[in-house]
Amino acid sequence: MPTLLVAAPTPLSGKTTVAVACARALAKSGTNVSLERAGDDANADSDRRVFSSLGSGSGDAKIIEIPAGDPSAALGEHDGARVLIVATPETVAEVSAIVRSVGEALAGVVLNRARPAGGEAGADYGGVAPLAVVPEDRQLAAPGLDAVAEALKAEAVNVAENAPRSLGRLVIASIAADPGQDYFDRTRAESVIVRSDKPDLQLAAINAGAQCLIVTGDLPVLSYVKERVAEDETPFLSTKLDTKGAVEAVEALYGATAFSADADRLRRLDELFADADVGSLFASAG
Repeated sequence: MPTLLVAAPTPLSGKTTVAVACARALAKSGTNVSLERAGDDANADSDRRVFSSLGSGSGDAKIIEIPAGDPSAALGEHDGARVLIVATPETVAEVSAIVRSVGEALAGVVLNRARPAGGEAGADYGGVAPLAVVPEDRQLAAPGLDAVAEALKAEAVNVAENAPRSLGRLVIASIAADPGQDYFDRTRAESVIVRSDKPDLQLAAINAGAQCLIVTGDLPVLSYVKERVAEDETPFLSTKLDTKGAVEAVEALYGATAFSADADRLRRLDELFADADVGSLFASAG
């Protein structure tokens, strides 16, 4: 079975993101791919859960995400495998060294989190042009709600482990209650951070279609807000942190947590890899 190893010099470079994107793109072209996660490094179990949730048990070819670092050992374990390397703007030099070391086993390079004005897309990866350039994307970098709840030490309602959702477009509620709903509509808020003493703004966020409500401070949330949360099944996180502390805790999670396969993120991946020549990944695979 043709095998592709997805490697990167450092953890959290986007290996899981790229593996999922390539598998989905190949599936659209008629090649079903199984996804596997090798190793027992940090995030390995989380990645396996993601792959399992995508129904990636068998296929015509195999994509294996391997631990960060030198892929030589993994190549030795999988005869005829090829290597797809995930680069970031910070690891261009290290990627060039890996490109040289894998030689003919190289399937390509994907540049992840490319900056709008950066020159990394034209960098020298051992003479190899990137298969795809994935821009720095806040939706892809957004943490899952379970990670947010943990970081905030929050009481979580309507946040299910088996139904992953990412934070989406995060907006901080204004101090004034009027016109709250117009503000959330205008800013296209998907998740809202709002103080616990602002029930009108909490309801305005729900009315505007917010996919998650993060309530800060140590005051009790009014019963009619809780009733709306239950009625609409809105993910609801209540933290004792103040708004500034909550924002700082959430911001630290962007690009620093494991991939979460929620529907919005998968759709965004499909868009970003629509023009990538993923069919070439197995072209010379034995």
